[in-house]
Amino acid sequence: MTRLAIRMPKMSMTMTEGEVSEWMVAVGAEVAEGDVVCEVMTDKVDMEVESTVSGRLVEIVVASGVANVGDPIGWVEGEDTGGGFGDLLMAPEPDAAAVETTTEDVPATEAPRTVLEAEDSPAPDPAAAPAPPDPASSGPPAAVPRARGLAAERGIDLADVVGSGPDGLIRVADVEALAQPVATPAAPPAAPPAAPATPATPARAPQPQARPAGDRKTAIRGAVARKMTPSAAIPQFTAWRTIELDAVDGLRQGVSWTTVLLRAYAAALREVPDLLCRWEDDRATESGPPSIALAVATDRGLLVPTFLEPDLGSAADLDAEIRAVVRSAHAGKLDSAYMGVANGSLSNLGGLGVDRFQALLTPPQASVLSLGSIRQRPVAVPGGVGSALTVEAGLTVDHRVADGAHAAELLQRLAARLSGAL
Repeated sequence: MTRLAIRMPKMSMTMTEGEVSEWMVAVGAEVAEGDVVCEVMTDKVDMEVESTVSGRLVEIVVASGVANVGDPIGWVEGEDTGGGFGDLLMAPEPDAAAVETTTEDVPATEAPRTVLEAEDSPAPDPAAAPAPPDPASSGPPAAVPRARGLAAERGIDLADVVGSGPDGLIRVADVEALAQPVATPAAPPAAPPAAPATPATPARAPQPQARPAGDRKTAIRGAVARKMTPSAAIPQFTAWRTIELDAVDGLRQGVSWTTVLLRAYAAALREVPDLLCRWEDDRATESGPPSIALAVATDRGLLVPTFLEPDLGSAADLDAEIRAVVRSAHAGKLDSAYMGVANGSLSNLGGLGVDRFQALLTPPQASVLSLGSIRQRPVAVPGGVGSALTVEAGLTVDHRVADGAHAAELLQRLAARLSGAL
């Protein structure tokens, strides 16, 4: 038997470490490829970590706490089949890291692994279908997290689903395929996830190291602190402007204000390229097209999905995308596609009744747009005072990268875009 590592996965391009918050399996339990073994917190989102190997969990290296990407967080004794999904987001580790595993060398390219759903992996040969019984006999059927959640929603017993992934791993498509023809019959036997829970009782018992609610909140605040403390070292200022929205209000056709303002901010950034730079190596360097991080307040803390070039394409499509991503954020799950490096941020507290606030820069971004409540306010009109639908916008800028004139220009272009078109 080979000693195989379960490693801290790389869940985004900027992730360098993650915090193990809870183990779902105990030492001595049998695990199969695709089984959720623990939950990891990053500065952006909580993620379920699936095992990339099959065998018996013999050691938990990090019961709770921070580990660097690629470091072992647990060890499994089993056969190295090479069937796990490699980490596509990080480079291979040196051979020395692989030699640590055991008497049998594991290829260094397989050392740092994470869980990525194999949507493109070919369906297994029908002749190999009987292979899955071995892992299944020691616990619940191996399934990716989204497939497991979908089965629970639709009342489907995972034991009735034939997995098309490696070694019978159940994917989302497998659950959806079963749900269509047998959605009604599948509901009764699946009297919730009770069926999988029976065989899983010995292997799925929560670890005593599970993080209490208070500690979890402390860990989330710690992640925010690590991310935002460097902001204090940046010389930054905020420019304010009241922007009238009556014209664009008549054109948005049900599109949310967040979508309208996010698109306008990204488009304005293109026209003030200095604010798309970041300060690196003692100079301002270009950082590519607009990539905007949207602050989303959830009951588990602040999450910041990133939208690449949100000013392109239709407003309706972006609105649907934002609504779906915000729902995922509230569920604590974000697709890795929304965890990239941003070069600007948008924070909107208007829905919480805040009229005006100053947002702080998140390094390495050069600007962040803060938006307050949108409502009718008194405005100057020819010959007196009238009212208009307005928002108080504050643009905080890295003074090393740009000056007040750049901030004023961006706010002017933002106001001009909102004066008549999405």
